[in-house]
Amino acid sequence: MEFIRIFVLPLLSVLLNFGSVRCVKDLSEYDKYEDMVTLDGGRYWRGVDDKKSKDGSHPAVQTSVKKFKINKFPITNHSFRKFVKDQRYITTAEEYAWSFVFESDVPENIKSEITDKLPNAEWWLPVPKAYWKHPEGDGSNINSRLNWPAVHISHIDATAYCKWKGLRLTTEDEWEFAVRGSLSKKKYPWGDKYEKNRMNIWQGKFPGENKASDGYTTVAPVDAYPAQNNYGIYDMIGNTWEWTSTLHKDDKKQDSKNKQFTLRGGSFIDSKDGSFNHKARNAVRMGNEADAGSNNLGFRCAADVKDKNPGKNEL
Repeated sequence: MEFIRIFVLPLLSVLLNFGSVRCVKDLSEYDKYEDMVTLDGGRYWRGVDDKKSKDGSHPAVQTSVKKFKINKFPITNHSFRKFVKDQRYITTAEEYAWSFVFESDVPENIKSEITDKLPNAEWWLPVPKAYWKHPEGDGSNINSRLNWPAVHISHIDATAYCKWKGLRLTTEDEWEFAVRGSLSKKKYPWGDKYEKNRMNIWQGKFPGENKASDGYTTVAPVDAYPAQNNYGIYDMIGNTWEWTSTLHKDDKKQDSKNKQFTLRGGSFIDSKDGSFNHKARNAVRMGNEADAGSNNLGFRCAADVKDKNPGKNEL
């Protein structure tokens, strides 16, 4: 027995500990999605000359932004999870105990119990216990989606995360400067020609049919497609809307209690031509209240950069 206590038990402890270390998954590969790109800023044309535009993006106007840096990717589940663990943060969706989920993502057993629906938007279902960690409610998880955008994120949540990182949300002007990738007055980040394998939007008859010609029916990984522009920035158009810090001034019902903030980029339910939902393009925009949440709402962060040699860049 003495031999077992002195030699065998310590050896067994070492082997068990070694095995537990080997079982810990190395998640450092996902840290690359927190990379940022520095943009020199300058003057550029914001908006469109399309008089039919109904989202406030008409007319095109010249504006300018100072030098700044911005996330190359939307904030991922991996990154948001680190924030939640460190801060013991409770998201808005968790506090409300529900969030909107696109109907095709909702399991039948949950869908059958939901009776409330949005007028004129029946495809958005209020799913109990849906939030970033359980995007479709009970039974769903993010274990295999660490490089997917964190969703069900409110403006409140996005602001808190960026502050934790020593960053901030982008302004709307910065966001549009970044998406245009040095190209002036172009429809998409890469130019004027539509390319189906460059962004995640809806193809087919909405809401019942999605041909998924781009490879995805709903949310996709942040790097599912190549960088969308010359700046090497990914996933700005389509997939998930992104919060900005800019108030949505086009909302005539704006008041101090229900302030709306501007979202940019569109999402997986938007269309090429705007025949349903929003028209996916550089200028697409909408507003929503700070506590809003759904499985197509995400964000990315930005930061000021001191410009020692301010230039006169113009797009």
